[in-house]
Amino acid sequence: MKVVTEIVEFKFSPEIADEECVRIINNLEEKFHSQQNGFLDTELVKGKDHHWVMIQHWAGMEDARAVVKLMMKEAVTEEFRKAIDPTSVKMQLLEQIQIWNKVHLL
Repeated sequence: MKVVTEIVEFKFSPEIADEECVRIINNLEEKFHSQQNGFLDTELVKGKDHHWVMIQHWAGMEDARAVVKLMMKEAVTEEFRKAIDPTSVKMQLLEQIQIWNKVHLL
């Protein structure tokens, strides 16, 4: 299995509080991403000026690409799509080559 890492950068509208942003993402993850074929996990991180990044792992490139297309069509993703600045979105799909973690390095 070739794990694919999806990195999506975006900004929420400035008037949306951080707690609301997390609620919207939680809803997206519970009702959409976690229901898709190949979904492994998601990490959410936040930078300055309402800049957010979702890091997702998928079981393969085919699954990841299918979800990207579906994301723009599904009603359950609409709240998320309306809450972000669409001009701020940057996405990458990357194939995992190697991982290192503390267990492997000891």
